[in-house]
Amino acid sequence: MMKTALILGISGNFGQEMAKALSNRGWSIRAIVRKQGGQFTKWPNVEVIEGDYQDRNLLASVSDGVELLVYAINPPYTMWRKHALNMLEPVVELAEKKQIHLLFPGNVYNLNPTSDLLSENTPLMGVTAKGELRKQMEQRLKRASESGARISIVRAGDFIGQHSQWLEMILKNKQQGCFSFCLPHDSKHRHYWSYLPDLCANTAAIIEQSSSQFEVWHDPGLVVSQKDWLDAFEHNGLRLNITSFPWWFYSLLAVFVPLVKEVMEMKYLWEKELILDGSKMKKALGQNLQSTELKNIVHHLTK
Repeated sequence: MMKTALILGISGNFGQEMAKALSNRGWSIRAIVRKQGGQFTKWPNVEVIEGDYQDRNLLASVSDGVELLVYAINPPYTMWRKHALNMLEPVVELAEKKQIHLLFPGNVYNLNPTSDLLSENTPLMGVTAKGELRKQMEQRLKRASESGARISIVRAGDFIGQHSQWLEMILKNKQQGCFSFCLPHDSKHRHYWSYLPDLCANTAAIIEQSSSQFEVWHDPGLVVSQKDWLDAFEHNGLRLNITSFPWWFYSLLAVFVPLVKEVMEMKYLWEKELILDGSKMKKALGQNLQSTELKNIVHHLTK
C-alpha cells in the first residue's frame, strides 16, 4: 500500500526536493499551497490542496491517512522573530494529536562554532537571535515527541541546488566558460554546504528505516574550501575568478535595509568553521548513501 506524506512548503527548495525524493521511493504526496500552481499538478502522485497551512481545521482534514508530515515552511528572514514559532505550533499540535511522524529540516544556527565536528548530541546554543529561535523550535519538537508525535530532525548546511540563495548571489556567469565567485570567506576557511538532491534522497531513506520517537540526524554534506571550488571548476574546463565579498558595503547597507541586517547577523558562519559530523547517517545508510562529488555538482550547476 502506498504511503502518504503531507508537505507544507512544497514551493520552497527543500519542499520540492523532498517531494521528488519521496515520490522516487513510492510515496504519494499531498501539499497545501496558498495558490494553485501548474508546476505541482504535473507531478505524479501529488495532490495539491489550496489553503492556509496555519488553518488547524484544514490541517486536520487533509492529514487523514498521512504517515509523514514534512515541515518545509520557512518565513522570510526579516519575519523570523515574529512568525517562526507561531507557524510551527499548529503543525506540532497536529503531530501530537494524531501521533504522526514529523520531519523537520534543521540547520547550524543553534550550534556554536568550534574546531571539532559537531555530533547530534552537541548541546544547543542560540548564538544569535535566529539561533535562539531555532533552539526553541527544536526544544518544542522534543516536547512533542513526549506527547505522542514522532519527530525526525535532519540538520544541514547552506543549500546547494537549482535556486540556492547564497550561490545565486555570489556565483555569476560572466561569459562562456568563465565564472565569477564573490566568496564570503577567506582562502583558509572551510564552509559546510548541503547538496539538496543528496540531502533529500538520504533523508527520505533514513526516515523509512528509523523507528525512534525522537531522532536527530546530521547531513554528511560537503566541506568546501576556496581551493576545492577552483579545482571543481577546473575539472569541468571552466575558469573561476574569485573576488572578496564586500561585507563592508553590506554593513553600511544594513542600517537602511532590514533584510541585509538579518544577513549580517549570520556573518560569523563565514568567519568561523561550523561543520556537522554526518557519520551517524553514513553508517545507517551504508552503501545506499547518496553522495555527489563537488566537481559533478559544478557540472550540473553550470551546464
